[in-house]
Amino acid sequence: MPKKPTLTVVSNKLNPPTNRAGQDNTGTNQQTKQTRKKSGPSRRTGGLTIKQQAFCDAVFAGNNFSDAYRQAYQAQDMSPGAIHREACVLAKHPKVSGRLDQMWAEKEQEQRMRRLSRAERVVEKLEEIGVQGKLADGTQVRALELLGKTLGLFVDRVETEDKTERDPEVIRKEIEARLARLVG
Repeated sequence: MPKKPTLTVVSNKLNPPTNRAGQDNTGTNQQTKQTRKKSGPSRRTGGLTIKQQAFCDAVFAGNNFSDAYRQAYQAQDMSPGAIHREACVLAKHPKVSGRLDQMWAEKEQEQRMRRLSRAERVVEKLEEIGVQGKLADGTQVRALELLGKTLGLFVDRVETEDKTERDPEVIRKEIEARLARLVG
């Protein structure tokens, strides 16, 4: 004999109808009855979490990955090996490694701008002394010269060129003679 279809009645007691304001017929807010989802971790620029950014900041400050992980995360109950693994995984995360690269590039750009600024000041001061005839003692000029050298403005180049013509056989004999003196 074929089975008759059964009809299941669902009670409205579990999910009472709500009005437009999100309240059920008793006047209480529907959202307060349900468990609210916790919002995800706070994000900073570049899509990093606060802890990921703290990790990047610690690495950028000169810490190794493990120490940076300890500073950014609660790792007191973790073994050193686990910290090392997690720190390496975090450092390889595309957003974290991208942020570290970005931070290093920004620092490099800042240093480059500082060097250019110093170089401009050195050149301006030397122009004042040389072109405009401002008085300066030898120590001031020497200090400016040394500053310019450290900034790469002045490079001492010594070019040497061997103009003697020798054939390969003569060169080979000279090398053998020098080796014989060293070994002998």
